[in-house]
Amino acid sequence: MGIFNFLKKKKTPIDFSNEKVIELTRKSELLGQTLIENGLGFHVDHLSQIRLAADNKNESEFRKLVLSRELFGGAGALWEIHIENPTEYKKFNIQFAEYIDLLKRMGIKNGRVNQIQKAMAKLN
Repeated sequence: MGIFNFLKKKKTPIDFSNEKVIELTRKSELLGQTLIENGLGFHVDHLSQIRLAADNKNESEFRKLVLSRELFGGAGALWEIHIENPTEYKKFNIQFAEYIDLLKRMGIKNGRVNQIQKAMAKLN
């Protein structure tokens, strides 16, 4: 045990309960459908990988995929996409905000995720 171990934040375990995984699957499918309908289907594979990691209860893979630049990074990240149709754009923003909320309830704690959650709330 190192002298500064008390400074390290303990990771909250991910809640892979059946209820949460089913909800994640449902939200991933709805989000994926919206993306496909608007010509942005290339993001769907990443959502599927996240869902698969949750199905397998693979905590390290789940964290890695959720906290990736594909989801919460800069230009080209899922949270930054724009859909020309205002109705579809609002639908996407609501779905993605709900998806972020679920990830947080599952145990994802990250400053970037919190920042994007606040930004998504302003878009709705």
